[in-house]
Amino acid sequence: MKTRKSAISALLGTTMLVLPASVAAQEATTVITLDPIFLSAGVEKVASSVPQSVSVVDDEELTEIAPDTIGDALETVPGVAGVGSASFFGQGFNIRGFGNSGSAAHESGIVQLIDGEEKYYESYRQGALFVEPDFLKRIEVLRGPGSSTLYGSGALGGVISMETIDPDDLIEPGAKSGGRVKLSYSSNPDSYLGSVAWGWRPTEDFEALAAFAYRNLGDTKDADGDTIIRSNSDTPNILLKARKTFGDQYIEFSYQHLEAEGDNQDFNQLEGAQIGAFGPFFPGWGVGDITTRDQVARLEWGYNPADNRYVDTTVTLSYTNTMKDVKQGDDPAEQISPTLLGKRDYALWRLKAQNIADLSTADYDHFLTTGAEVFRQDRSSTALSASHPEGYTRSAAVFAWSELEYGRFTLNSGLRYERQRTEPKDTVSITDERVDAESVEPQFGLMYRLNDDWSVFGSVAFVNRMPTVDELYDGFSGGAASPDLNDEKGKNIEIGLSYSASDVFAAGDEAAMKLTLFRNHIDDMIVRTMAPAPMPAYTNIDRAYLTGGELEASYLRGDWQFGAAVSVVDGEDQDGVVLNTLPNDRVVLSASWQASESWKIGARSVLAQGRDKPDGSRRVGYGVHDIYAIWEPQGGALDGLQVNMGIDNVTDRDYTPATYQTGPAPGRNMKLSISRRF
Repeated sequence: MKTRKSAISALLGTTMLVLPASVAAQEATTVITLDPIFLSAGVEKVASSVPQSVSVVDDEELTEIAPDTIGDALETVPGVAGVGSASFFGQGFNIRGFGNSGSAAHESGIVQLIDGEEKYYESYRQGALFVEPDFLKRIEVLRGPGSSTLYGSGALGGVISMETIDPDDLIEPGAKSGGRVKLSYSSNPDSYLGSVAWGWRPTEDFEALAAFAYRNLGDTKDADGDTIIRSNSDTPNILLKARKTFGDQYIEFSYQHLEAEGDNQDFNQLEGAQIGAFGPFFPGWGVGDITTRDQVARLEWGYNPADNRYVDTTVTLSYTNTMKDVKQGDDPAEQISPTLLGKRDYALWRLKAQNIADLSTADYDHFLTTGAEVFRQDRSSTALSASHPEGYTRSAAVFAWSELEYGRFTLNSGLRYERQRTEPKDTVSITDERVDAESVEPQFGLMYRLNDDWSVFGSVAFVNRMPTVDELYDGFSGGAASPDLNDEKGKNIEIGLSYSASDVFAAGDEAAMKLTLFRNHIDDMIVRTMAPAPMPAYTNIDRAYLTGGELEASYLRGDWQFGAAVSVVDGEDQDGVVLNTLPNDRVVLSASWQASESWKIGARSVLAQGRDKPDGSRRVGYGVHDIYAIWEPQGGALDGLQVNMGIDNVTDRDYTPATYQTGPAPGRNMKLSISRRF
């Protein structure tokens, strides 16, 4: 069965508008479903049948979007907003008003995973996540803190889980090998991509994959043609995988490596040069020769005996590292401050074991996931900087996740306990104090099926985000260390309504809808003081509130598919001051038409409401529209060829999202890619 994203969203308020979703190709022999399979929480589920707010961007939608960056792939997901800029090296994310806000450590409120391994990076104005989108086949976004049990404490915003291609995605049924080659061009940013991927399965018990992508990045320009960000980088990427099966056991290895070399690249990949932004004599942030390196290595052993349903065990050892090395550029008029030069990296070793036991009986289905993990993070820097303290974080956790279906009820419950020790390295001069913390995170979700089409659900989750190295030991602007910080404590409540049916308006049509309303109450929210010693660099405020909702809806009829996605969020602190991290309220509309077996045509629109900022300024609303066409000849000499043509921001709209530090966003972008399967 071919899985699809149930395209999404709607309007929240006194009225509710349900409109259609993303695009789907349909052939007479293909079964299409609007409900995506939800993989990341224990057992595979259909998204409308879980009591959680989930969106899926699958391989087909990734083809339609043709993303140049991971931000492009997530732009239409409700509740998710990009932060910083649209630069390949300047992206972070915000979910439901929580996440990167330009200050250190907010990245830790969103768990970012690639093939199950956590990615975390924080460096001043340098971006947070570096991923080659050409290797991705699927992205799941689990909104809200109800995802912390399996993936790590402190996920106040939620989880972004990315999956890379496997040999199965390249090898045709019955064949022993297969692959694809691809060439693409984008005008904004000025970017070229060449890639090749090959899968090999010589025997039933062994398979392997090798993929290589080379991306050349240039400048990003606004609607007036002015340069926003200079990325100026050659970015080769590799992906290697191998899997060997031994009866009921398997061993799997994978490795990803991104290596970007940029000459005269903007140091500030969030906002660009900003010459004169802080007074007439501010020379800007400068340009540098910058190397960005991102690595993910994992080794997994699995055991799933056919005659024992209580054992489905995996043990994974992984290493991830993200590094930036900044050197002075060639332009003497655009020098980088010496305190911002040098290497900064995060290395993370993790050992994780978990088991999924099938406890089902004739009366109910019950799956129990239990596990434990330990990890060690090493944050290092070759240049002494009070705003980038070096330190270690060590953590150990145990967790349990239960999924029970009994009659019309689905009950999900989880508990995670984690202990953490953070300590500064000798290079931190303002303190040598070690900080111990612990987190207990219970959650509970219940769905009740009213009938075959309609369900109601609700959930409650408690999350602790323990302070990071940045928050504990940062001494920027002369501030003191902050070892007495309390954990951020999130209490999230959700209620919702789900619908999935066929033959709604006509024979053979399908419709799906999911509405989620949430309230997230955060005690002891951590904020930067920007004050000199003896005031600590970070402190806790009493509390903050985030409320809102998402409605996702889709409709499929014949060769047409339509969708809508609406997300609304508001937030304030205990004094009624609006939070600076709030995204725009948005409606995302999409439509596609499978005009023939060879041609698909589609369009997307993002309609965003303006947002008042705490400093009294306002980010105005905007509407941005994208179009695309995909040509796939059927049979003959051109069989396996795909030509993808698209234009993002067709009207060349000048706009700035509310979550950007400054603006504007990129102007019109024309895209063309040609790929061939072999």
